[in-house]
Amino acid sequence: MTSRYRWWFLPRSDREFPRRWTDWLRFAVAVLVVLIAATGVALREPLHRAFSCGSVFDTAAWSAGGECVGLSDGSYDFGLGAFTPVLRTIERQNAAAADKCDPNGTPMTVGVLVTLTDRYTGGRALHELEGMAAGQRHANDTGCLHPMRLVVAHIGAYGPDNEAVEVARELAGAPDVVAVAGLGLSQQRSAVVADLLAEAKIPMVADLITAEGFDQTGSRDDQPDFRSCDVDITYPHGVGKDYYYRVAYRNAAQIDQLASVLPGRADFIMVPTGGSDPYTCTALPMMQRRFGGKITEVKFDADEASTVPLTAQRICGLAKDVTVLYIARGSDLARLLFSVDEAFTGGRCAATSITVASTSDGQRVRAPEDNAMLEDLRLRALRSPSFADGRIRLISTLVAGADRSRGTNPGFADLERAFTEAGFDLAHLDDGWAVNAYDSITTISAAARTLPTPKPVQRSQINTAISGFSTAGQAVAGAGGPITFDNSGNRANAGPPVVRVCPLRPATGDRPARTTSVVLQPGGAATC
Repeated sequence: MTSRYRWWFLPRSDREFPRRWTDWLRFAVAVLVVLIAATGVALREPLHRAFSCGSVFDTAAWSAGGECVGLSDGSYDFGLGAFTPVLRTIERQNAAAADKCDPNGTPMTVGVLVTLTDRYTGGRALHELEGMAAGQRHANDTGCLHPMRLVVAHIGAYGPDNEAVEVARELAGAPDVVAVAGLGLSQQRSAVVADLLAEAKIPMVADLITAEGFDQTGSRDDQPDFRSCDVDITYPHGVGKDYYYRVAYRNAAQIDQLASVLPGRADFIMVPTGGSDPYTCTALPMMQRRFGGKITEVKFDADEASTVPLTAQRICGLAKDVTVLYIARGSDLARLLFSVDEAFTGGRCAATSITVASTSDGQRVRAPEDNAMLEDLRLRALRSPSFADGRIRLISTLVAGADRSRGTNPGFADLERAFTEAGFDLAHLDDGWAVNAYDSITTISAAARTLPTPKPVQRSQINTAISGFSTAGQAVAGAGGPITFDNSGNRANAGPPVVRVCPLRPATGDRPARTTSVVLQPGGAATC
């Protein structure tokens, strides 16, 4: 029997009329399937965003690298319960932004671009976001001209996916965003993000990036050496031309400060293997040059914890007061301190004492870890017998310029007040990330307060105002001290203090103990 169809779905033309409408049913189904498939391909990304993270009706957050990334006004927490309270605080502050501001002032939106989950952040990521929220609270307080609303841009952990750039592109496409604070960590991806935002003419104030190259001129005045870094990097040519500023003290300024308080020649430089981390690969040649060169480099594998105790054995081999320059990430520092204490306690350390001198990421040991194993190592290291009696000493620069009110930073009291009013724990100020986050928002707020109220705030106006913070008379009153910028967008004030991190005392009551520090002056002693 001859079929009524060609190719299963098309009615044969040689059949007698009239044809039944059902003859065209297969054809209609085939066309519908093709249309659905084509629509699915065209809308694959929007559909993925709609059903992967957040709400079906809100595609500002999506899944990448196995986690939720994207934008939030505080109403969505990216599936990260630890950040729900601070994000809800931002949501409430956004709703009340205009309550204390000039009624004629036009509102503005500031992007907060952060990584909440990268392994190099630890518990400090929460502190950073709290600092941003405190900065917003202070910005919208008495004297406010333009109500500030925040939109949080979570880029996720740095990995093979290009989520940081995609999130930044989403942020740059928001017409109401007039500036961006944060920018993430010292990573090549951050350089790409800075260039993308600069193309959109968005001024940005980085709070944590300290590596050389991450300024508008590639740190050329510091004469950095990038030969230890990866070959496919762009930051040696500078980042965010004309629109990038940072309140974090760059590595060169930190290393100069360390050299001013460390007498004599260092014995070792502890450095991780590989050249993918700009924070360490740009600091290594600068450390060698600043401390006389040809210092023995003791390397370890940051992905293999067992190599850190081997490093401790190496530096314990000298029968003298040993100085170790530490330029690895702070995530491995507690393990080193704990391993050295074990060597002292077990009688396997010939050194009289060991001083570990670190750039600012060493302050991580002052922040509770969100990883139970790392937190146990941190507590054991800071309460160990050798650390308590001074045979092990940790000195470090402060990324924020201050960890408490020290007389030269009256803005710290404003931070403490805003932090307390927001319901945050003051202990979260100790590691410096909240301080710098607050100062990045405060810098943008100070720029907005120079602008007339009736007119909408423009990106170009904010950028011009920030670039004008270049002399002492125009300095921003930051919590970490006065803030001015040089022609490269670097913080131009005197370098950060060097402090000795003191042993951690037992907790009292139901509140955990806070770490303390004492400032170390050239030629002086720092007694805890």
